[in-house]
Amino acid sequence: MKHKKLYATLMAVALPAGMALTGCGNDDSSVGSPSPAASSAASPAASAAATKAPSAADLKPVELSIYYPGGTEQKDQTLVEAELNKLLKDKINATVKIFPVDWGSWTQKMNLMVAGNEPFDLVYTAGSDNYSGKVAAGSFMDLTSLIDQYGQELKKNIDPLLLEGTKINGKNYSVPVQKEIAASQGLFINKSFVDKYGFDISKIKTLKDLEPMLQTIKEKEPATVVPFWATTNVTALLPYEVVGAKQIPGVIDRNGGTKVINQWETPEAKELFQLMHSWNTKGYFQKDPTTQTDSTAYKKAGTLFSTHSSLKPGADKESSAGLNYEWVQVELLSPYVAANGLTGAMTSISRTSKNPERAMMLINLLHTDKQVLNTLVWGIEGTHYTKTGDNIIKKTDASNSYNPGINWKFGNQFLNYLWENEDPKKWDNFKTFNKNAQISKILGFTYDAEPVKNEESAIVNLYKPYVDAMSAGVLDPEKGISEYSDKLKKAGLDKVLAEKQKQVDAFIKTQTK
Repeated sequence: MKHKKLYATLMAVALPAGMALTGCGNDDSSVGSPSPAASSAASPAASAAATKAPSAADLKPVELSIYYPGGTEQKDQTLVEAELNKLLKDKINATVKIFPVDWGSWTQKMNLMVAGNEPFDLVYTAGSDNYSGKVAAGSFMDLTSLIDQYGQELKKNIDPLLLEGTKINGKNYSVPVQKEIAASQGLFINKSFVDKYGFDISKIKTLKDLEPMLQTIKEKEPATVVPFWATTNVTALLPYEVVGAKQIPGVIDRNGGTKVINQWETPEAKELFQLMHSWNTKGYFQKDPTTQTDSTAYKKAGTLFSTHSSLKPGADKESSAGLNYEWVQVELLSPYVAANGLTGAMTSISRTSKNPERAMMLINLLHTDKQVLNTLVWGIEGTHYTKTGDNIIKKTDASNSYNPGINWKFGNQFLNYLWENEDPKKWDNFKTFNKNAQISKILGFTYDAEPVKNEESAIVNLYKPYVDAMSAGVLDPEKGISEYSDKLKKAGLDKVLAEKQKQVDAFIKTQTK
């Protein structure tokens, strides 16, 4: 597909901001209306007309917090915070505290913090992180005027399609990370084991093709080596695009269909869950896969052979940074720009933030200041990496002491330094990756859960006992799918699917006028 066609498609999404981007055209059931707390959270200063941001000398000192999922506190995190504080004191007179949270605890922890009105500032979010639902619940501040006043450099730097295409009811509740908008799905495989056993990974065309290699690892490696990491994310290998939050059934076919169906009743889902059940029975997974969900320690130790991953150009090299071995990647689903492709990683400000203006200044720096951004994502130059060129870095003995894996979670990824084992044309490859990707029929659509929020509230609680359990292979799908389907129907799934179909159809109509 030509790049100009992709751009034109995105522009078609971006321009009718008050209509197409809500997912419902002129229908009153547009994206869930933010609560009064979210709508009025920005201070009077943030609502003023855009003016030049104050200098650091004009500001009182404040401390800002940064929360993100998918990690644990790094050994040298305190050192990195101190280095960031040196930079930020002169720029915005602020200090920072970084709070990583493991994926298994992320949703519950952040929901409890918001419900308890616990103050915090910057927070990672994404379409897959129930972004629209959190906006509807009033978890995030309206950033529209904050961006205008304190993100002027950011607005000049970021692709305007990202800001425009992620609005809800015409307002920005996040700042998207500037990065690739497409994603493919596949596997990360530990290259040290590939080399050791002479595996031909070019023969892996489906997930099942991995099984002979898993059996070899199981037989010939110590029990401390996990052949495959069981995770609910493996369901991303199903050939469907999720409409709304992934915990609520409702998908369309990636190949161009717009009929909304329950993906857990499809032959593909049953086949996937049967394979997971078989693999768990054969001992290919980690111990207690439904409770042991964080693979970070195994990845760092090199005792994980393979895992599902969302892929992009150079993802394997990127994830190998700071490790003593390399990942190689195998694509199983081709690049695809989903409806929420623009919401793959974003930064919001909690409605409980006591310093939203300063928080926006920090977001602005993460999108425009190479030194600040690279300190957050890679650590301290001369300690955690050394530079071998303007944009190229190499490991040091202390690289593993700060390797949080957040280089794609904040700011402008195109400002990130590249490791010396990465392709120096990586960012150009990203553009080609986006250009050649298949584009969703509902690109720019944002689902509004408000009309069926009661039904979804009941349905979301069924996800972990069934989808998580079947993804981990601990629940036989012959029993699990039937029970899950029955409970979903009793919880009101038919009404939810009908609502999703109604909104998708309304959106399609706005695109064909």
